[in-house]
Amino acid sequence: MKTNLLLSAVLLFLTACAGGPKVKTAEVVPVPTYNEKVGAIGVNDFKSVNCPADSKWEGPDWRKVVGAANACVKTKDWRKVEMIGNYLAISAHLTPWGPYFMSLAAQNRKNYPRAQWMIELALKKAPNEGLFHYQLGRLHWEQGQDQAALKELKAASDLNGALTEAHYIMGTMALQKESYSEADKYFRKALAADGKHWPSMMGMATVKMKSSDWTEAVAFLEDGIRQNPRSAKTRLALAQLQETQLKNLPEALSAYKELRSQSMAKKLDEPVSLNLDEKIVNIEKNLAQVSKGKEVVRKPTAEGQVKQ
Repeated sequence: MKTNLLLSAVLLFLTACAGGPKVKTAEVVPVPTYNEKVGAIGVNDFKSVNCPADSKWEGPDWRKVVGAANACVKTKDWRKVEMIGNYLAISAHLTPWGPYFMSLAAQNRKNYPRAQWMIELALKKAPNEGLFHYQLGRLHWEQGQDQAALKELKAASDLNGALTEAHYIMGTMALQKESYSEADKYFRKALAADGKHWPSMMGMATVKMKSSDWTEAVAFLEDGIRQNPRSAKTRLALAQLQETQLKNLPEALSAYKELRSQSMAKKLDEPVSLNLDEKIVNIEKNLAQVSKGKEVVRKPTAEGQVKQ
């Protein structure tokens, strides 16, 4: 029963942070694999670029224009994203970036037919670019076309190692199908792309718990706490695992006390659904009994011998 409660707790926070393929955080262009003869663009090349004023993006270097479009995506200035995408479609028609940015802008307006049309144009120019498959997969998902979405998301994950969210979504889907080895593979790909991706850490913790690999589960939960110290469910899962699976009462007591301290300081993202004072008192009593039992066992006999 305790094991079921523990697994339920982890699955709850995994579901809360996952949201499946509804995740919409990957609108910013990662480093693409597209390498048409005109060259490729990496978002990191344009860290200092700001979303420009109207028409200030025009120029002979299409790479800088892509950087400007990407900056406008970050600021969610979708009007300019559309305008710059249109400019790129005309001035740099050999590249896929104009249709890609126009797809993002159309998606924001929920004009799905246009968004899909644009991203399919981008894919005709660069069929092996995982980023574009990911965008098409997101469009399918938002329209309830689950199978088509998963097909594109899998292609995105396979083609572009930098697409953290695509790997994570595929890992989540595998976890729901109880395909734990597949889930492990995708979550690890996500963490290889972004070692600080907290949802994938929680995904790996769940995979390890499903496999009864409690030590590895603890390691991922501890990594998760370091990355997201406000997560009440992560802290609670770690304490419960130490208590019920590893039977490590000192570590469990320490985890529960830290959880209570963070809760009292209002540093957690939600209230803790457990009477922590009662839990701590009970563990302290158990530890006292264990300690007392050891002292009794080792008490010297009348002959001066120590009982083992």
